[in-house]
Amino acid sequence: MKKLLYSFLAISLIFSTCKKEEEENPSSPFVGYWSGNYSGDYDGQWNANISSAGEIDGGAYSVDLPEGVDLNGTVTNSGDFTAIIGTGSLAINFIGQLSGNSGSGTWISSTDSSTGFWEGNNYNQ
Repeated sequence: MKKLLYSFLAISLIFSTCKKEEEENPSSPFVGYWSGNYSGDYDGQWNANISSAGEIDGGAYSVDLPEGVDLNGTVTNSGDFTAIIGTGSLAINFIGQLSGNSGSGTWISSTDSSTGFWEGNNYNQ
């Protein structure tokens, strides 16, 4: 009976360890360098690196902002893309969907309610 109990404990430990490793090391299917354009009330380019954890770290550029501004956010494993330029009342929110090597969505400015569209591609795949 003790051997049976130890066997169940060992199997439980193995499965719980595997699950914990998966949770600590997520692997986004969208990893890599992404770049694209945004248009609407403002026009420009954006680029970002997406990490294995789905973190977006990049920048956005335009004629009015040649030095660029930070673009940060997250993307889920199902492709829900949410990023922001600026903070608080000066923020521009990018929302959209990534699928395979491409993505698109909309953006809106909290400053003046300007809106538009964005699109982009992954250049690592």
